[in-house]
Amino acid sequence: MASIVGVGVDIVEVSNLQKARFKRRVAEYFLTGKELKQLPHESRIGEHLASRFALKEAVIKAFPEPLSPFDFSIEKRKKRPSIVFADKKRNETYIVLASLTHTASIAAAVAIVQTR
Repeated sequence: MASIVGVGVDIVEVSNLQKARFKRRVAEYFLTGKELKQLPHESRIGEHLASRFALKEAVIKAFPEPLSPFDFSIEKRKKRPSIVFADKKRNETYIVLASLTHTASIAAAVAIVQTR
């Protein structure tokens, strides 16, 4: 039976990322190569980066062991975010339930980590 081992929440102000002069450079600090390839058009990049940063932080806060933003990626599956770990063992051990949302000014995310 799965049990919850952590819950994480994070909120990011979209304007902080929209104001960044070199947005792609900022993205390189927390997105994997695969995630960088999925960056949207310039007009929506601030919202995208804010929501991804919030979800990465929420997952890291919820995870029961040390985790880097490069240890996992955020993928979309049927319009929902899905967390995929680079390490096969973590994918076999943990399930991450994730939700993110944003407005023009705020991005928020919640992550719940369960054991399989």
